[in-house]
Amino acid sequence: MVYDSGQQSRWRRFLNESRLWLHALFLGLALALILSISLFQRSSVTAVVGEPAPADILAPITYSYTSEVLTEQARQDATNGVSDQYTSLDADIGRAQLTLARQFFNFVDTVRADSQATLAKKIEYLRAVKSITIDDAAASDLLALSDEEYKAAKGETLEILDLVMRQEIRKPQLRDAQRAARRQASLNLTPAQENVVTSIAPQFIVPNVFLDGEATQTAKETAAAAVQPVTRTVYQGQQIVSAGTIITAADIELLTYLGLLEEKVEWEGVLSTVLASLLASVLIMLYWQQYVPEIGKNRRYLSALTTLILIFAFMARVLPSGPNYMLYWYPMAALSMLVAVLFSVDMAVIITAVISSLVGFAVANQSVEMVLYFAAGGMLSVLTLRDAQRINAFFRAGVMAALGYMAVILMFRIPQDISAFEVAQLLLFGLANGVLSAALTLAGFYLMGGIFRMTTTLHLQDLSRLDHPLLQELLRRAPGTYHHSIMVANLAEQAADRVKANSTLVRVGAFYHDIGKVERPEYFVENQEGVNPHDNLDPYESARIIISHVPDGLALAKEYGLPDRIRDFIAEHHGERLVWGFYHKAVAQAGDDESLVDMEKFRYPGPRPRCREAGIVMLADATEATSSALRPNSEKAIEKLVNKIIDDDVMQGQLNNTGLTMKDIQIVRESFIETLKGRFHVRVKYPGNEQIEEQATVPDEAPAPAQLSPPEPNPFLPPPVVEPEPDPAITQDST
Repeated sequence: MVYDSGQQSRWRRFLNESRLWLHALFLGLALALILSISLFQRSSVTAVVGEPAPADILAPITYSYTSEVLTEQARQDATNGVSDQYTSLDADIGRAQLTLARQFFNFVDTVRADSQATLAKKIEYLRAVKSITIDDAAASDLLALSDEEYKAAKGETLEILDLVMRQEIRKPQLRDAQRAARRQASLNLTPAQENVVTSIAPQFIVPNVFLDGEATQTAKETAAAAVQPVTRTVYQGQQIVSAGTIITAADIELLTYLGLLEEKVEWEGVLSTVLASLLASVLIMLYWQQYVPEIGKNRRYLSALTTLILIFAFMARVLPSGPNYMLYWYPMAALSMLVAVLFSVDMAVIITAVISSLVGFAVANQSVEMVLYFAAGGMLSVLTLRDAQRINAFFRAGVMAALGYMAVILMFRIPQDISAFEVAQLLLFGLANGVLSAALTLAGFYLMGGIFRMTTTLHLQDLSRLDHPLLQELLRRAPGTYHHSIMVANLAEQAADRVKANSTLVRVGAFYHDIGKVERPEYFVENQEGVNPHDNLDPYESARIIISHVPDGLALAKEYGLPDRIRDFIAEHHGERLVWGFYHKAVAQAGDDESLVDMEKFRYPGPRPRCREAGIVMLADATEATSSALRPNSEKAIEKLVNKIIDDDVMQGQLNNTGLTMKDIQIVRESFIETLKGRFHVRVKYPGNEQIEEQATVPDEAPAPAQLSPPEPNPFLPPPVVEPEPDPAITQDST
């Protein structure tokens, strides 16, 4: 019989997927709002070049840009540092000055030889020479020298002139060259000769090297062209202008780039962040849709995960990036570990990768280093958090996160030219971040579990204590059911471990799955002592009582505050099976006419198991109950029993919503068989004992041997392994 129409199934699937898509849209927009909020908070400031700043100005974001003002200043400094370029020494000038000096002395020779002119007249002649200026004293000495002394003074003058003019003389250096010429006069000269030489020689010294304007300009242009553009970086929260300081052109340029000189919203940044946030939410949603579609049915879990992501996004936004390295304190590993322990490791890996990339892009200025920093710490913490039932497991994972943080720091910082102190500081930040993440995970673990009523491993550990009041009530009022629940827990836990399911959740779910039987324990075979009250009841009433242990269990679970995930085991451990024994009894009473029997009155309301753990408990419950009733004592009988139960549930579609694969089911099958072999002490086959074993084995077509005294088969199960079918009058339920 088809229990759900295809149309209903498609409608439920559409609602779940629509809820996921709407939630993804909300998550994306919320992330975008949180991460881009600073792009909307741009307040304008008043700043004028040459005037004092009215107040301290802080950078609202981390920003890098190429500064035209600073680049131009650097170019100007480079051109100012270029020395003037000069021509090469012009020897022709030196020769021309020597010729001019000789011409002067030739004129002096003529004046000295003029016997008709008086001394005064001769001095007048000498002072009339326009090429040099000679005073009366020098003229008198020049005329008073003897021919020998005159000849020596003349030669000394020409020699000094020749020597000095062979050196580079620039216009700014002319006076220095003239003074040097005076100092070179020979010490053998008389005072009169020295006066003549030091008065005449310097006047013929002129510049012989000149400023080359074109070469100088070319050198300055070359120096300016060699200057690299100046990149200026400011960090969020950095003080870029102090109150009272004079505003410069560079300050105005920076304020302009930061958008502080006018009211505006940085729409490009907002759009970029919105797109990145929506992409992140879509990636998360697709993972939910493909691998954990059941989360769409649980609004509380969906809300808890969304809240976690948004809280950590807000934490990233309020941590300033910049020279104080505050982003190195961002506890990405805490988010990763919380998702791992509250949901699953697989989901934690996906969330870590997506959120690390998003925060690195939107908050850390697209820093590859920070993306890897966040991802390494988060991934290592998740992959090492194996046993979340112990507090030290969280700190062990925190240490691994710290090692991941420090590895990324060294990977990026060692090649950079930074001090050992700065590297040590960053490593200390990474170590502290790991410890902080572990502490935050523990705190969040308790808070999230309490606020969203989530089933945490620590909560499960508390519920697994056999002194729990509800389990003690089960032990007192329904000891057979209590023992059955313990056996189901052992059977299911072994199988859960093998398929990597949550074995702790399976164990606790098995402990409580049948607690509803405490309301009417005598109606269930495991609690009966020879008297079966169903013998005097209508099969419809018997089925109603048997089925009622599910709603009774849910009521008790609510009364004792059991978490929803444990309540799911109570509601789902029979799925939508029939209470076969009473159904067959009703059919027999109707003259074997099934059309006269309302099958739905004998069917558990469900739902079918919706997770792997509930599916395993469902199979373990039926397997334990049937094996306790039939007590198979051969490997073949055990295998047939287990295969019958599992195959029937698979064929009826009871496991379709669990996420168990055929490989998982085969592993569960093998685990059950192995565990039951140990429980019923199946003997090893030795040569010669085949006949004995055949006699002790539950036959396929005959009732069990009398000496085994098996309890009656379970009425809620399909016809058991042992034939013939159970007596319809048998009215009990042992699961």
